[in-house]
Amino acid sequence: MTPELQPVPAPAPAARSSFWRRLRSVLGPVLLCGTLLVKLGSKLKVLLLGAKFLVPALKTVGSMGVTIAVYSQIWGWKYAAGFVFLILVHEWGHVLAARHSGLPVSAPVFIPFFGAFILLKKAPRNAWIEAKVALGGPLLGSAAAFVCHLAGLAFHQPLFVALAWSGYSLNLFNLIPVGQLDGGRIVTAISPWLWIPGLLLLCGFLWQHPTSIILWIILPAAIFRTLSLFRKSGGEDPRYYEVPAGKRLLVGCAYFGLAAALALGTLVRVR
Repeated sequence: MTPELQPVPAPAPAARSSFWRRLRSVLGPVLLCGTLLVKLGSKLKVLLLGAKFLVPALKTVGSMGVTIAVYSQIWGWKYAAGFVFLILVHEWGHVLAARHSGLPVSAPVFIPFFGAFILLKKAPRNAWIEAKVALGGPLLGSAAAFVCHLAGLAFHQPLFVALAWSGYSLNLFNLIPVGQLDGGRIVTAISPWLWIPGLLLLCGFLWQHPTSIILWIILPAAIFRTLSLFRKSGGEDPRYYEVPAGKRLLVGCAYFGLAAALALGTLVRVR
């Protein structure tokens, strides 16, 4: 019998160097961790960037919700929502004017019965910029009130007319040239001496409404800022109030013209 031929086994592959095996065992986990860290870092950067915009938005929306809920107990949710929205538009007028002037600003925050506020993260360079930022709120807020007025007349909705009247009154009140109200900041570009009649006007309101908490809160700041007119500047740059005549005239026309228009608006009859 012919003996069976056995297949010749293939030669075993040469063994890799133990050095490369060790190097791969070390570098593998390192590269994996590095890749994960890069991906995690990019995601973390996106999360931080999102939080930068999300947190201020939550503050605004959250404080708006609380304010609407409080006002709804008094006026009903429809009027409360509309009134808070008008305040929001007013505050966004300040925000837009501040950003246009290159000033970083916080998102609006609402406080029931006290309105809303924004914080300038950088002081205005001069009275002209301060007046522009202050004027932005009443201008946009008054425009929103006027739109409500037109909608109320067009669709025969007394609610919108009532909101328009509230918007006119709110923005007119803010134009009182006193303290930290918008009017007090606007007239810095016209003449700071207008703070004196503004203080007298505020005292007149207090005489008629002695239980108004808001007026009592405004009064100390109004007195302090008015008295500063009679003190020597303590380190304050006197050039702050230097505004070119053309810009001074522009602010004056905008301020007094808007105040007159709002005064007429408050005469609207709400049925």
